Amino acid sequence: MGDAEYNGARRPMPRLSSSPAHGTDHAVLGLLRVLAAIGGTIAVVALLLYAGYLGYTDLDPPPVDPPDLGTPEVEAVGRRISVAGARLERDGRLWTLDLQGSPTAMGAARGLLSARPFIDLHRRVLDQIAARYPSASEAWGASVLLRWRYRGADAALPDAMREELAAFAAALPEARTGQYGPYHVLFLYQVFPDLAKRVDDVFFEGFAFAVPGRAGAHERGNFLVGRTFDVDLGHDFEPERLVTFHHPDGKYPFASVGWPGLIGVVTGVNARGIFVALDNVRTDDPPEDGLPLSLLARQVLEEADTLDRAIEMLEAAKVRTAGAFLVADGAAGRAAVVELSARPNEERRVVRGDGDPVVFMTNHFASDVFSGDPFNDRIRRDTASGARWQRLETLLSGTRRITAERALAILRDRKGPDGSDAGLGNRNALETLHGSHAVVVDLSSMVLWVGEGPSAIGPFRAFDLRKHLGRPQRLPQTLADLPADPLLYSAAYADYQQALAELDFARRMLAEGRLVRARTAAAVGLALAPEVGELYRVMGEVERRLGHFAEARRHFEQYLELSPGRLRDHERVRSLLAELARE
Repeated sequence: MGDAEYNGARRPMPRLSSSPAHGTDHAVLGLLRVLAAIGGTIAVVALLLYAGYLGYTDLDPPPVDPPDLGTPEVEAVGRRISVAGARLERDGRLWTLDLQGSPTAMGAARGLLSARPFIDLHRRVLDQIAARYPSASEAWGASVLLRWRYRGADAALPDAMREELAAFAAALPEARTGQYGPYHVLFLYQVFPDLAKRVDDVFFEGFAFAVPGRAGAHERGNFLVGRTFDVDLGHDFEPERLVTFHHPDGKYPFASVGWPGLIGVVTGVNARGIFVALDNVRTDDPPEDGLPLSLLARQVLEEADTLDRAIEMLEAAKVRTAGAFLVADGAAGRAAVVELSARPNEERRVVRGDGDPVVFMTNHFASDVFSGDPFNDRIRRDTASGARWQRLETLLSGTRRITAERALAILRDRKGPDGSDAGLGNRNALETLHGSHAVVVDLSSMVLWVGEGPSAIGPFRAFDLRKHLGRPQRLPQTLADLPADPLLYSAAYADYQQALAELDFARRMLAEGRLVRARTAAAVGLALAPEVGELYRVMGEVERRLGHFAEARRHFEQYLELSPGRLRDHERVRSLLAELARE
């Protein structure tokens, strides 16, 4: 066989190398595997870092051994629950809680007895947070920032308060929320007023006044204090009104008015006749490491027996944020407001009003040293604080002494700064119909009246403080409750409530894009209660979407006038007004 034949018959097929496309596929797959490995490693590292971050920012309770208080006993009528000398009782719309003993005993009893009202409040708070941060990324970012801001913050608490909070948390495991343990959550409830300063809206508002009753050199009246405090969790929700009588070991007994979950004080009076009220303010001070304001107020009630001692404690305190305190001394017939900056210097810690016939405060500082503070000025101008200040100044001008009935009439005042009728629900009035608690205190007779709600228009129940705080008289006082405002039973108030129901319906229709139904509901609400500012915002949004720009501008402007305090919402509405101006 010749070479040609051999080569033709036996030539092997050439081996084909991988095509360029096939090689590229292998390269891409390899790259993807490498990237997946890198991504997995990064994810693991990120998870480890986040777990470390959570551990670093967790607030861990101190080791405590809460006493075994046993099982709470429920009385046959169901209005009273008691355990180991502590008692929770409901009378009408008020809860009263009696606590005594060591910090751990009081904390454990509080957790056992107040679980149900606390859980109701906590669920509402979580609903409000979910509405404010609707996306998972927003909620996560807010949580990360919150944890960082309050990392290690409980270290500023005295040991007794940390132990009480730890025992409270141990008895209330339902407070656990996601990655926040019960102790962490309950600590945040003590700094709620501070937390509210981190957002643009105003959720905590209040005012207080004191009239020592010095009518003349030889004539005195009783020392009266009035107080309203508002926690804004929506017009359809009011936190349970809780009156707590504390008898801590080795400290002065005191009464506080607040809400479930709060071991601090925003309104309270002790057995020595020292009254303390706390109001939220905002300044340009950066946050400091220090005691939450509500716990400082409690510390004053536990330890101060004179006005001078109370002022000394407030001025020397290291606090997280700024706050205003109205302090009154029933025995001395004196009262003052302490405007307390977070900055530890004397110039930004001002005492005013001591020796004056009338002392009052709202939610901004009034002293000249704060006149140039932009945050303080914004609160004065853009919230109800300035309007309420003017109205209190008018009502109390020239006053030398007042009765409990007159003090209550001031709390219920529904007029504007100029004395004109402000309408029902107007946020610029003293009585907004949204107050969370309201009290009148006679520091001469040691009588506390607490409003049952709603707001300050319901009846006020009388408490004999000498009896409840362990200073019984030979003869018990004959006390009379203060009656409800006639408004509570009026057609006007029923119309106001119906207007709020129309507001809720209009919002739902607007969210669903049913503009005509939303406009009709809002129009009904405005006809019933023309001072409800939120109705104008709904009407403005409806008219804007319908292309009725002039009407939208008018409604939005009315909203801004009638709804002070909603600073973030105000910015949005002002942006819409600027946009409408270009149409």
